[in-house]
Amino acid sequence: MNIAFCLESTFNSGGMERMLSVIANALSAYYHVTVITAFNGGRPDFFAFDDGVNRVDLGINRERIGSKRQKLEYKARLERYLVDNSQDVTISLGSLEYLFLPSIKDGSKKVLWFHFALNYDMMTCHVSRFGAVNRLMGTLKTYRRLWLARKYDHVVCLSKEDLKRWQKHLSNVSQIYNPITITKTREPDYSAKRVIAVGRLDPQKGFDILISAWKQAQERFPDWSLDIYGEGDMREPLQRQINELSLGDRVFLRGRSKDISQDYAHHSIMVLSSWYEGFGLVLCEASVCAVPQVSFCCESGPSEIICDHESGILVSQVGDEEKLASALTELMSSESLRRKMGLCAERLSHRFDLPEIVGQWRGLLEALTSQS
Repeated sequence: MNIAFCLESTFNSGGMERMLSVIANALSAYYHVTVITAFNGGRPDFFAFDDGVNRVDLGINRERIGSKRQKLEYKARLERYLVDNSQDVTISLGSLEYLFLPSIKDGSKKVLWFHFALNYDMMTCHVSRFGAVNRLMGTLKTYRRLWLARKYDHVVCLSKEDLKRWQKHLSNVSQIYNPITITKTREPDYSAKRVIAVGRLDPQKGFDILISAWKQAQERFPDWSLDIYGEGDMREPLQRQINELSLGDRVFLRGRSKDISQDYAHHSIMVLSSWYEGFGLVLCEASVCAVPQVSFCCESGPSEIICDHESGILVSQVGDEEKLASALTELMSSESLRRKMGLCAERLSHRFDLPEIVGQWRGLLEALTSQS
């Protein structure tokens, strides 16, 4: 079977790019897998592909052709490639190609592997200072996405919570979790007075809320520290906030991690303060490393990963810094509780093992290609 994945580019270090490399590499043991990009421009893949994965870049110079022609050029070159190189299934990861992939008549089944929540635009649309306008625009964008998704043979979403949303509108939808891509290299130090957060320094991740909550937690536990791993446009304002709250000796922006498994092991709590998530893979990573988590119960994913007050603590009111601080201090106050929840998290993490997830992908691909 010939399987092609399509994504604009693979030189970034995002979660979508990482999942693409993991799933493509795993499936290449069973199928002929091709990864097609449009705009890599000679830049290397950030996450490596195995030798068994065929890599194709369509060679479009994004800067040279301008934004108006990008879609047309991308479609023309992708169509030429797919017609000349027959595929059984072609999978869009939801970047620019998802707008036109079903219109390419090359004979392959078309799948949309959507890495965000269906109602993503409802949560992120900020075209106006008026909330009603933003909600209207978000709703229109969501229905446009559903209209486009109906043209696909199948849609894959990341969480069961999101599957319910999709199934209100479409029947050809499956849910497959993203797999855990790290392994535990050592036992965590539950006596460590350090909390870890991981993610892009981006408004979505709510690190400003976390830093404010940490100021409150610091009053009870002045000898604890918070390490935030990641990079992004919010580095300067977050550092400014840290300085203004006099937390410079207790809250640290650590940049990108070189070995996140080792970093988890040096912390006794992991915290996720996001306003929303496509899934929340960092919670799974902390789980496999036996680190208990505190997380806002945001859409989508945390409630499917954390078993509240068994493997971690879910904070029901998203964005509430006082409740986040309270949940953190509950775990900070008890080493035995951290150990108990961390070991529970590790046991539950096997739901996200790679062989389990690859088996689900294989089942879907075989079912699709068996259809007439």
